[in-house]
Amino acid sequence: MPLKPKRLAVAAGLLAVAAAGGAGMATASDGETPPGAAFVPLDEVVVPIVGSNRVEGTLRVRMVVEAKDEGEAAKVSGRLPELRSATLAAAVEYSRLYASALAPVDAERLRGDMTTALKHANPAVGRVLVTEVSAFPI
Repeated sequence: MPLKPKRLAVAAGLLAVAAAGGAGMATASDGETPPGAAFVPLDEVVVPIVGSNRVEGTLRVRMVVEAKDEGEAAKVSGRLPELRSATLAAAVEYSRLYASALAPVDAERLRGDMTTALKHANPAVGRVLVTEVSAFPI
């Protein structure tokens, strides 16, 4: 029996909440977002997952950079090509060391690695928030 649109939306929402419960959601230990914080979205990053000397899959990541205010966000936005380079380098390194096309991605480790790399490239970066991450076999 097909679900009515309203019931389907409720069922999908409950499924999303249940799935997110154990999927590396942000926790209080991540720190609080400061008042007036600004967010700068980054382009999607796609890098290969290499294992046993061959490409096994693809790692896809979408991120947002948190800055403490609009002024810092403008500094981040002004240096997006440099941040893109640092993001790609960090994603390739993460993929090489920790990613598998057949296992869940450790989003917390990825967030920490990305935050470290982007803060090194631009001190105006507060932290990196991973909004979407996936690994697919080829």
